[in-house]
Amino acid sequence: MLNFIKISTVTDQLFPEFFELYLTSFPAAERRTLTSLEDVMQNEESFNVFAILLEEKYIGFVCYWTFERFTFIEHFAVSPRMRGQHIGSNIIRMLQLQVKQPIVLEVETPQNKIAVRRIHFWERLGFYVLSNYYMQPPYDDSLFLIPMLIMSNDYHFANRHFQMIKDTLYKEVYNYIPEK
Repeated sequence: MLNFIKISTVTDQLFPEFFELYLTSFPAAERRTLTSLEDVMQNEESFNVFAILLEEKYIGFVCYWTFERFTFIEHFAVSPRMRGQHIGSNIIRMLQLQVKQPIVLEVETPQNKIAVRRIHFWERLGFYVLSNYYMQPPYDDSLFLIPMLIMSNDYHFANRHFQMIKDTLYKEVYNYIPEK
C-alpha cells in the first residue's frame, strides 16, 4: 500500500531520506539548495513535498505546486532500489486522482538515453510533450537557463494556455523575470 506523507519542514522525520534522494536524483542546476527548499516549504502554501512510503518504508517523493488552474510537478523520484517495478507509475496515477486538474511538468530534452526514457515514462502515463519553446530558469542567480520540454496530461489545456503556464512557473516557482 502506497502512502503519501506530507513533509512540512526540514525537521520532519522523513526529511533526511527525502533530501538525500533529492540530491542524488537531480543535477545541481535542476534543484534547489537546502536554504531555498526550506524557504519555499515554509513560505509557499501552494508548494507540497510528499514522501512516498510502501509498507511503512520510504521509497520516493514528489514535490508539486498547486496553482489555480493547474498542478506543476517540480520534482519526482523513486529510490533506485525500487525502480523498474511500476511504483513510479502507481504514484503518479494516485497523484492524478488526488489533484483533479491538469498536471504540468518539465523534462530534459531527449539528448541521451536517460532523458528519452523519462519522456517515455510520462507518455505511458498519458502525458504529452508540448512543442512550445521553453527554458527552465535557474534556481540560483549564478546559473544559466536550461532548455527543457513542457509535458502535460491535458495537451489541449497546456497548449492553449502555454504562456500563462510559463508566466506562472517563472514568477511563482523560479522568481524569475525574463529580460525584455
